[in-house]
This record gives sequence, C-alpha cells and structure tokens, in this order.
Amino acid sequence: MSGKPCVGCGWCCISDQCEVSHRKYGYMKRCPDLFWDESMNRYICLLMSDPDEGEDAKRQLFEGLGCCAPLMTWRDDVRNRDGD
Repeated sequence: MSGKPCVGCGWCCISDQCEVSHRKYGYMKRCPDLFWDESMNRYICLLMSDPDEGEDAKRQLFEGLGCCAPLMTWRDDVRNRDGD
C-alpha cells in the first residue's frame, strides 16, 4: 500500500465490487453498502461496520493501510458520484 491515507473518494468501490460485497449481494454494478456521508463529504464502506462482515471486511480490504491508488485523480475531487 502507498501510505497515503484513504480520503473516501469511492474510486476503489465504484470501479470494482469487492469480494466481501460479492459474497453478500452477488454481482452488482455498485455495492449497496457504499454510502455517501454528506456531513463528512466522503464515501463510507458500511460493510466494515456490519456485525456479520465487519472484521472479515476490514482484514480483506486492508482497512487502515492507506489508499491503493494514490495517483487516482478522484483523490483530489472527492464528491458524491451517484449521478455518474
């Protein structure tokens, strides 16, 4: 991982549904547990706080280890992309 902190831009979740989401929901164009938090102005992964999936999701998604795409331009343009 890069060492750059996650800024909640949503790119990783929007570009490719994770394995945890696949197991829970099957294939979907967009994970239903990707939530835009208006007050924080960032995306939040609700799977990480799910009582049934949380610890597994945190481990599999490398929670706390930083951004996996530090050069992605979405990092500089964090916004709700529901209309995209």
